[in-house]
Amino acid sequence: MKSKSFLGGLLSAAMLSLALIFIQTANAGHIQGTHVKTEHPSPFSIAISPDGSTLAVSNQSGHSVTFVDAKGKKVTGEVAVHDQPEAAVFSLDGKTLYVCNAESDSVSVIDVASKKETKEILVGDWPCNIKLSKDGSKAYVCCSGNLWASIDIIDTSRNEKVGAIATSGYGPRDIAISPDGSMGAVICDTAGSINRAVDFIDLSANKVVESRRIRHSANLRGIVYSPDGQYVAVTYMKPKNWLPVCEAENGEVFTNNLAVLETKCGGKLAQLPLDELNNYDGTPYGLAIGPQGKYLYIAVRGMHRVTILDFDKIREIMISNTQEQLDGYTDDLDFVNHYLVQRVPVGLGPSQLVLSPDGKFCYVCNYFSNSVSVIRTPL
Repeated sequence: MKSKSFLGGLLSAAMLSLALIFIQTANAGHIQGTHVKTEHPSPFSIAISPDGSTLAVSNQSGHSVTFVDAKGKKVTGEVAVHDQPEAAVFSLDGKTLYVCNAESDSVSVIDVASKKETKEILVGDWPCNIKLSKDGSKAYVCCSGNLWASIDIIDTSRNEKVGAIATSGYGPRDIAISPDGSMGAVICDTAGSINRAVDFIDLSANKVVESRRIRHSANLRGIVYSPDGQYVAVTYMKPKNWLPVCEAENGEVFTNNLAVLETKCGGKLAQLPLDELNNYDGTPYGLAIGPQGKYLYIAVRGMHRVTILDFDKIREIMISNTQEQLDGYTDDLDFVNHYLVQRVPVGLGPSQLVLSPDGKFCYVCNYFSNSVSVIRTPL
């Protein structure tokens, strides 16, 4: 039986329109991966400054970054960058923004105060995600291009590429930094593989120390550490290549899942369904976890909503079950009700989301609606 949300009407999504910025970029946009003009900027990812005051929205087809006053919910400016920005991160002091330009194979360095690009740093093929080290001295850039298998390192004091970390497979798509700053967890979305991987990297040695396969996985899209550092969570899709043709024609070729891995070497792995019977979380994308580690938030691009899970209950499942028992839950489409809190409708095509530093608000960029949704969270 489906669990009732104890939150009642607490969770709701408000829409923050970015219409003014869209008018400015209407004549400059491109359709993804081409040079065909479009009137839609297509906000793909969103970053928040360390003090929670400013949002930076990367407009994939508009080739720009929109700045938003998070408290006033108003657009404060826009910066033109290079082709197809897909991710950004603020420096620890909030004065600089680093933006991955996927199609230009570069990272833009933006001065937040003046809202101007001060430098373009060339990196590997198709940079699609970027995260800072705990002390802010380095930026780690995931380059997921064809036959590319490395994380580039930028020295943020000089704003120069200073090295790279080899990954176990092609297509490193996102990196999460452990709470103590010692480790990085990278999802490798290797094309053609049905057992894609999470690499655990010792950031002092810049070396992969363990690679964990997620059985029958594809389209790994986001990864995050729990605040205690004991788990990482990964959004992905599970191919079902054994389906009859009639089911394949109906699009039933994937189920949508969350992988939860213990971070200790050789730890347990749970492949937990996000789908219910006749209610599917199609194409789970970005994710974030609250500062207390209780709730996990997932942008579900195909169903235009944010799914909120009780991570405390997921932790209990991890602790109280053997690996063999965990394996048995993967295809149980009633199991999600053990940890589902609520599904919150947002705009069309939410791809990435971010939480305010205090965890009180979740900001979601809606790719097809050209908007940002704001959700008041249960903390």
